[in-house]
Amino acid sequence: MTPPVCVRMFDRQRGGLSSVCGVWSASVPSGAVEDVQQAFRITPNDIEAAQGDEVVLRCEIERLAGRVQWTKDGFALGFGNEIVGFPRFSLNQNHSDGVYNLRITNASYDDAALYQCQVGPAKHNHPIRAQAKLTVVATAKDFRGKYRRT
Repeated sequence: MTPPVCVRMFDRQRGGLSSVCGVWSASVPSGAVEDVQQAFRITPNDIEAAQGDEVVLRCEIERLAGRVQWTKDGFALGFGNEIVGFPRFSLNQNHSDGVYNLRITNASYDDAALYQCQVGPAKHNHPIRAQAKLTVVATAKDFRGKYRRT
C-alpha cells in the first residue's frame, strides 16, 4: 500500500500554513509511454570461439530511440562502423532495422572479454543494455609443435 503524502503550503486566506495529505497514484493507459519503450529484439549470447575465428555478437533493438554503442570490459568502443584502436572490430549496423552487430575478425586471446550492447536514453525512453561473454580457446594446431613427445 502506498503511504500518504503530506504537503504543507501557505494559505493566504487563513494567513497561515495548511497541510494537505493523501494518497496519489498515477496509471498509464495502454498504448502510452510504457508501451513504446525501446527494447531488445535480439540480445548477444555468450560465445566460445577458437583463435582465428570470426565472431559476431548480435544486438537488435525494437523502437530504437537512443544511440547504440558496444563496450569491452567496460571500455566504450564508440558509435561508428569503424572502431578506432581495434582494427579487427567493426559495427555492422542498419539503423532502420535496429541492427547493431559487433563483428570481430581473426579472434585472439586478447579479445576474450565481457561485451555489452548499450542503448542510451532518449525522450520517454530509458537506457537499456545487454551483455555477453566471449571466450577464445586454443585449437589443436595451436598445440602442435609446442608439446612434442621426445
